[in-house]
Amino acid sequence: MVGKTSDHSLSFTKEDEPDRQNKAQFSIEKNFQALTDNLPIGILLTSVEGKIINVNPEGLQMLGYNSVEDLSHIPIQALYYNKKDREIFLKNLETGRVRDLEMRFKRFDGSVIWCFMSSVSHENNLGERYFITSLLDITQRKKMEEEKADLLIQLTQTDKLASIGQLAAGIAHEINNPVGYVTSNLNSLEEYLSDIGKLIELDQTLIKRLNEITLPEALAKMTENIHEYARKIDLDFLREDMDGLIKDCIDGLDRIKKIVIDLKDFAHPGKKDIEPVDVNACIETTLSVGANELKYKTTVYKDLNVVPLINGIPQQLNQVFLNILVNAAQAIETTGEIRIKTWQENNDIFLTISDTGCGIDPENISKIFDPFFTTKEVGKGTGLGMNIAYNIIQQHGGSIAVESKKGKGTTFTIILPVPEDTE
Repeated sequence: MVGKTSDHSLSFTKEDEPDRQNKAQFSIEKNFQALTDNLPIGILLTSVEGKIINVNPEGLQMLGYNSVEDLSHIPIQALYYNKKDREIFLKNLETGRVRDLEMRFKRFDGSVIWCFMSSVSHENNLGERYFITSLLDITQRKKMEEEKADLLIQLTQTDKLASIGQLAAGIAHEINNPVGYVTSNLNSLEEYLSDIGKLIELDQTLIKRLNEITLPEALAKMTENIHEYARKIDLDFLREDMDGLIKDCIDGLDRIKKIVIDLKDFAHPGKKDIEPVDVNACIETTLSVGANELKYKTTVYKDLNVVPLINGIPQQLNQVFLNILVNAAQAIETTGEIRIKTWQENNDIFLTISDTGCGIDPENISKIFDPFFTTKEVGKGTGLGMNIAYNIIQQHGGSIAVESKKGKGTTFTIILPVPEDTE
């Protein structure tokens, strides 16, 4: 029963309580709607327990729902991407106000949005508390921040690779100098030993002739001692072995010189000019540089057919091939094979690199060229190698694809265009 009091306030009987609450609720929702319908940010009205009472149109659009009724049976706790964020929100709200908390929320379609979340606690005239919360979508900004961070990491990695390349070129130059004079000295030593060998032959012939005639006792003793010492040191073996040792040393130095040249060509810091490139030569250079990674557990089979030159940057292609070959070797647990084949079809050069390693999980195939994707242990891979390879091949106007069977192996196929003016 309703009546007037002396101070013009309203009084209610106990029976009028439900009606009073309904009117208060209606008044809150009506005021909420009037104030928030045209705001460009999401506004949510929720109970302390988390029941969603009302959401403005912008909030519905942000969360991907069509109406407040669609959310009426969903507690606000269910919309948090991270359940602990609700606890953080309530903890901060103990001061009576929350401002610009970065939170993630789940949309109806399962996607996730980042929001600045601000909230105040409000009491109606019945003493019931509500939370009025604003949501500002910052998903695009967060995405740009992540891309900026990723780009910074990639630039840092690129700079690091450039520094390593410059260092490698410097080391190669330093190695080249001593290798040069050691090679020169060995060549001279080979000539000297050849001359000494001829002199020894003449000495041996003379001793044999002297043994055929009668000599004074002292001279006969000397020739006998020379002959005995020659047998003792196995002179014939020493002469033969010295030739072999010198040859092995020269071959080894030639190998070092080739590695140094390949390393300088491979690294060549700062070289970005497009030039005619022999893909087969790039493969040979890369195999030389990466020999240490491959030789202990892989057998490499090459089927390099004659192909025309392409326009490109050999150092970049070397990096692509090295990334694939090293990954192939790492995918082989004990021993296995790597097969490399090149051929031409129409105006394209095809190159395949296959291994008999552990293969790639089917769910990871589509991610293999994504930046920072790696299945290696933390600290053992940046996840940039295949992404860099992909970008290099794209910049060369080509394509790169991967096929893999778990437990069987993986094949990378690279297609590079032949210039139109190449016959």
